[in-house]
Amino acid sequence: MTINKDEIIFLIRAYNEATRITPVIESIFQAGYTHILVVDDGSKDNTLEILAKFPSLHVVHHPFNRWGGAALETGFEYMRRNACILGVTYVVTFDADGQHHIEDLPVFIKVFEKDPTLDLVLGSRFIVKTHTNVPFFRRLTLFWGQFFTFFISGVWLTDAHNGYRMMKIETVNKIRLTMDGMEYGSEFVDEMRHQKCRFAEVPVNVTYTEDTLAKGQHLGGVWRIVTKMLWKKFFN
Repeated sequence: MTINKDEIIFLIRAYNEATRITPVIESIFQAGYTHILVVDDGSKDNTLEILAKFPSLHVVHHPFNRWGGAALETGFEYMRRNACILGVTYVVTFDADGQHHIEDLPVFIKVFEKDPTLDLVLGSRFIVKTHTNVPFFRRLTLFWGQFFTFFISGVWLTDAHNGYRMMKIETVNKIRLTMDGMEYGSEFVDEMRHQKCRFAEVPVNVTYTEDTLAKGQHLGGVWRIVTKMLWKKFFN
């Protein structure tokens, strides 16, 4: 089986990414991919104006900021309704801030081509040593996130909260996210287990900058994620 580039659509969530999203979009187009959906999550800067410079983009706009899980689910719902019209069979979730590298995507594609029975392929910073400048405390947070996600879902991943993923449209049809915030990462894995998704992990490189680290999860945010997931899992 060979996967053509025009079978793939990129799903990018963007919130106040006017200064970073242009090279991300350009890198995808320059690599030969033609389908990109951007969910603008209520940006207060001129992100929408930047997106308007790319007429071939598909753009969905939230009138106010709903956070990562809601933006991803909005993108998924767009795919569910329009995949047949677009003629795409795979979705790649990709960050708007330049953390992810388009050069890593062929590894995802090769894994799917080797095993077409897979439902999704997940990126990991930690399968092997990668060119990823994860600070010590961020790495420690991600390490505990592995165990928490395993506790919630029973699924062991080497990098449970990596946003670089490639999945079949059929998988998007099955996985439904209900949590708006960044706790969606654990909910996503729990949905994978519930839907009995077959998956593989592949190594990816992630580039952090001061800006991307500043907008990442901090201790208070981590505890909110934990309490919300525990409430949903055991009391909702």
